[in-house]
Amino acid sequence: MNQWRQRLTSILEWSETDKGMIPVIFLIPTYLQYLAWGHYALGRPDRDQLINVPIMIELISMEKWMTAGAVALLLLGLGIRRKLPSFLPYQYLTTLYFAVTLAISSHYIGSMEIAAGVVLLGAVVFGFIFLKRGVVWLSFTVAMLLMLIQSYLSALGTLTYAPVMVSPSDTSSNLFWVTSNWLFASPFLVIIVLLADHMLNWWRQRENTIRIMSLTDALTGINNRRSIIDMLEKEIARTHRHGPPLCTVLLDLDHFKHVNDTWGHPMGDRVLNETATVLQQTVRQCDAVGRYGGEEFMLLLPDTTLQGAEALVERCRARLASMEITSDSGERIPISGSFGMVCNQYFLAASTEALIKEADDALYQAKEGGRNRVIAVNLMPPTK
Repeated sequence: MNQWRQRLTSILEWSETDKGMIPVIFLIPTYLQYLAWGHYALGRPDRDQLINVPIMIELISMEKWMTAGAVALLLLGLGIRRKLPSFLPYQYLTTLYFAVTLAISSHYIGSMEIAAGVVLLGAVVFGFIFLKRGVVWLSFTVAMLLMLIQSYLSALGTLTYAPVMVSPSDTSSNLFWVTSNWLFASPFLVIIVLLADHMLNWWRQRENTIRIMSLTDALTGINNRRSIIDMLEKEIARTHRHGPPLCTVLLDLDHFKHVNDTWGHPMGDRVLNETATVLQQTVRQCDAVGRYGGEEFMLLLPDTTLQGAEALVERCRARLASMEITSDSGERIPISGSFGMVCNQYFLAASTEALIKEADDALYQAKEGGRNRVIAVNLMPPTK
């Protein structure tokens, strides 16, 4: 099932010429079904009570030619698909052929019957998913005009409505035509419902994937800068409403440029990944970890006082310093981090900018104080 879904989704990546073959690929089994139905109806002993035999013979002959035309268009597409992969006129040709031939066929069984409506609307839905919008609109308009003209000419008596049909005279005749209409409509109906379900599910998954990618750091898999800042703003808003303090932490890896310059950027990427893993494994489930930029990380520790958060951040610092990362030659790469932490427990109204600035200032003090240390401060309200 998953393989089938992947193949169906891959149609979206086909060339315009390849997509142009889709209408005639649909037409061929459709007309073969109509031909099988026609021969079945002709072979029934009560056919004179069900169908207009001469008209049915005419319809079968016409559908043979329509099937041959669809096969010819398919072969044409197969012949030009490599040389002219973006040949949009071919898509117009096949889609118009689809619309015109089905509109003509609908005249014989009744343009107002359920089968005609299902096929017309189903084809439009299918077309808008896979084909160019202009192609679909043109073909839909042509088909609608043809069916509209047929319907009004039938109403005026110029054309016979559904000439292949004999007006049902008993229950058996009614059942035959009801079954026939559902036979024509059901394949399209099932295909369109399955297609719509698949495409909507695919679009939801794609949207969710894009959303996750937009919020996730591509290298480490943790929250990116945008995501962690959004989370910080939400936590600050919660603090404003309900009062529990929030601790915000900025971490900068010490001498990270030296790691890149000495052992290369791939090793630097490994250090960043290992750092993200250590931080996630050390903080609580309610805390958040994000990559703030470069070798900087941000930790959000909600519902925590400065004293409690400092103990947690100290564990993060110690685990970073004890990490065992070795180069390809077996040389140990020293890793440590400087932490700047701020808590708003005495100033719950503090803004996002104020918390980040104070955390950054504390981080600067940690760097100036010798690195590999934690500087923690309480943010105080401004004095009047």
